[in-house]
Amino acid sequence: MRAEIETLLSTLNEPQKQAVLHTNGPLVVFAGAGSGKTRVITSRISYLLMQQVSPHSILAVTFTNKAAKEMRERVERFSPEARFVLISTFHSACVRWLREFAHLMGYTSQFTIYDESDANSAINRIMKELLIKDQDHSAREYRHAIKQVKNKGLNPSEVHEQSRDQAGMFPEHGMEVYRRYQELLATSNSMDFDDLLMNMITLLTTQPQVREQLRKRYRYILVDEYQDTNPAQFKLISLLVNEQQNLFVVGDDDQSIYSWRGADPANILGFQDIFPGAQQIYLEQNYRSSSTIIQAASALILNNQARAKKHLWTANQAGAPIEFHLEYEGEMEAWWVAEKIHKERNVFEYPHVAIFYRTNAQSRLLEDSLRKQGIPYRLYGAVKFYDRAEIKDIVAYFRLLANENDDVAFKRVTQVPTRGLGEQAVAKLESFCLENHCSLMVAARACAKMNLPRVSNKWMEFVTLMDRLQTTCLEGPLSNVVEYFLQAVDYKSYLIKKFPEKMEEKLENIYELGSALALYEEQQENATLVGWLQDISLLESEKNSEDDASIPSIALMTLHSAKGLEFKRVYIVGVEDGLIPHTNSLEDPLKIEEERRLFYVGITRAREKLTLSAARKRKVFNKWSSHAPSRFLTELPESLVTMDPFAKRLLNRMGGNQEEAQEPAPAKGETMESGQMIYHPTFGKGKIMQIEDHWGLRQARVEFYDFGTRTVSLEHLNPVRVSWR
Repeated sequence: MRAEIETLLSTLNEPQKQAVLHTNGPLVVFAGAGSGKTRVITSRISYLLMQQVSPHSILAVTFTNKAAKEMRERVERFSPEARFVLISTFHSACVRWLREFAHLMGYTSQFTIYDESDANSAINRIMKELLIKDQDHSAREYRHAIKQVKNKGLNPSEVHEQSRDQAGMFPEHGMEVYRRYQELLATSNSMDFDDLLMNMITLLTTQPQVREQLRKRYRYILVDEYQDTNPAQFKLISLLVNEQQNLFVVGDDDQSIYSWRGADPANILGFQDIFPGAQQIYLEQNYRSSSTIIQAASALILNNQARAKKHLWTANQAGAPIEFHLEYEGEMEAWWVAEKIHKERNVFEYPHVAIFYRTNAQSRLLEDSLRKQGIPYRLYGAVKFYDRAEIKDIVAYFRLLANENDDVAFKRVTQVPTRGLGEQAVAKLESFCLENHCSLMVAARACAKMNLPRVSNKWMEFVTLMDRLQTTCLEGPLSNVVEYFLQAVDYKSYLIKKFPEKMEEKLENIYELGSALALYEEQQENATLVGWLQDISLLESEKNSEDDASIPSIALMTLHSAKGLEFKRVYIVGVEDGLIPHTNSLEDPLKIEEERRLFYVGITRAREKLTLSAARKRKVFNKWSSHAPSRFLTELPESLVTMDPFAKRLLNRMGGNQEEAQEPAPAKGETMESGQMIYHPTFGKGKIMQIEDHWGLRQARVEFYDFGTRTVSLEHLNPVRVSWR
């Protein structure tokens, strides 16, 4: 056994050994990025087993099934007895215990676990009983509010007691809906996902025999990613810990980025306040990244005030400097990144490359640029831009406006929002279509003119709306189409009711769609909605034919999705105030600190090379907006970052250096002439046919190899200076 222990410890550095060999009592391990957190917690479990601790007395909890599986597999390599250790997510552990003890709450052990669809159906039923109309509030709104209070571990009676603080979370009648919803779950012998924790807390609080039984059962409790615990998870763990307080928690307050899920870094920062006398150990050596990357990340995070005083370092070589690249606008930034990935493909193969961004809406420009340069990509944690539900909804409206015979689009648009036109109403139209050999839209127009109580009026409202949209969207400027659609259809209200927790993200995607249309109008002579639909249909067909999981691809994801991953080559785009840090955080110092932690997470995902990029301006709908490069850039040591002279002058001014950063005159368009070979960020390689002045703006008619003749601004063109495939 001694030899096995020596083998186990031989892979650990000194602080890691101290954590693994810790005897009894509470311990908090502050594990910096890439410092071997998982190795420490799995080695700790293995060591306990080697010390003849019963596997049945060890409980290890984490947040995802993937993390639990990896932890279990690592421990089982050292000891076959590890299969008897409860290594689980919080929710899976609670299900196990509730199957054992739920009878004490009036449930049977065969209780049902409601998914989101079940929960919304139950709330819909309660709304009907309370005569709450869906037009006022949706089931999803109530469900979202209920989830929020359950994450705080509050049952209906506790919400009522704290109504001064909690009532704002609920729509009107919300607390009554919550009370009846919990009653319905109980009478149905059912629990929703959030009840698993909350009901377990109730059992441990109200049933002393259950609390004592589980405290005797689990003598050693280990918690992974402790900085991500919300109030309910924190309360659960606190109730399970026995008088010996053998609680071993591992986490990194510098990577606490989920406050919107209820995570509270104070749980790990205040660990010694909750468990007096708790030992602290710091894991500060990073094994993942180059010295340059780690020095930059450490300098950045030192600007946060609410953090444990640790300093990340590495013995790895310095590696390449961090790059910062400033482009004129967002489309050019995306094209530059794609071009650089292609140039480096022999050094960094595609599966080792990742692009991170702050919001999902940013993926659209990147997807377009990667696709046009033939670079395969895969989105993580999100669906591709034109596959997102809100984008498909709006595109379906546009398709129906362009082609009234598109029955697939017709069925979709009648349901978003429904307007009282449910599946039954559409089914009757389909019968009419079969009898009269016509499209659904033709049938709707016919039905609108019939004298059918209520039904005719509903179809008349729909037809009138589509006629209004058709006039504006097909004949007016494309840059105004999406904004007009949102107002005419009242689509924002629909999003608020159906997706209250994701409404902001979905609106950002819709604004990005508006930007895509405005850009198309700017670049395409005589641009029309029909032409745009044809272009994206071709792009999507090409994407679908190449969307093969076996093809080596680069990774695209938000900074939040990147946590826990690592790549040799990383790009972080949109490093600007308003994105990183996000505009919703700019007025709140605590939110700024979380945004800095998010940027820190992104930086520390890179192993060998890191590039940061920003754009001077971006288009939202048909309006340009301009943001300064991120304030966080001035917190990175200048000696570690390379950038062009103008970007450096701009950052010096932001950092307090008053040297004026005058933007250089755009000289590249001044020397261009007819017949010259050029490339464009969107349309690729082409030949200038003619240059002309248009209201003071120099434009060129260009014959592009893949997109035909387009009129574009000279400032978007560059002489051909790369090899083309």
